[in-house]
Amino acid sequence: MRKIFSSAALTLSLAASAVVYAQEQPQQPTGPQAGQQTERPFGLGFKRRGRRHARRAHGRQFMRGLELTDAQREQMRAMRQSTRETTQAKRQELRQLRQARRQGGTLTAEQQARMSQLREELHAAREQSRTRMLGVLTPEQLAKVEAARQERKARFQEFRQRRQERRQNRQQ
Repeated sequence: MRKIFSSAALTLSLAASAVVYAQEQPQQPTGPQAGQQTERPFGLGFKRRGRRHARRAHGRQFMRGLELTDAQREQMRAMRQSTRETTQAKRQELRQLRQARRQGGTLTAEQQARMSQLREELHAAREQSRTRMLGVLTPEQLAKVEAARQERKARFQEFRQRRQERRQNRQQ
């Protein structure tokens, strides 16, 4: 009987000390407080920044594989610079609209239409630039470009198939 009382007293004292200890600990905020915004590093998520950087690096590496002449490199450099300069104002306006959407939450119908128009114009400028750059390449270089494009397409299809199989396995 004495054992039962001593074990019950010990259990109660441990429970009471745990409650007291929990009350003494300062509350740490676990998420953003009301009215506060969380900041993302460098203004963009790491993944988005990484993809963009990887895309640029891939383009430079891809051009190395084509064994461009100095004249071709210079022509392409001039084309990229020209495209960058002509689209700078549009890119800046689109950036400002995206920032306004992030901060304010909603855009007017006019602003949304303008964003859509800017995206289409920038896409067309990229396609035009790409076409002009492909025009600088020799037939052998164009064949390499097409072969690399087909290879990327096949790898992407394999990736999609593996991803779909993983999803189906998770559902089962």
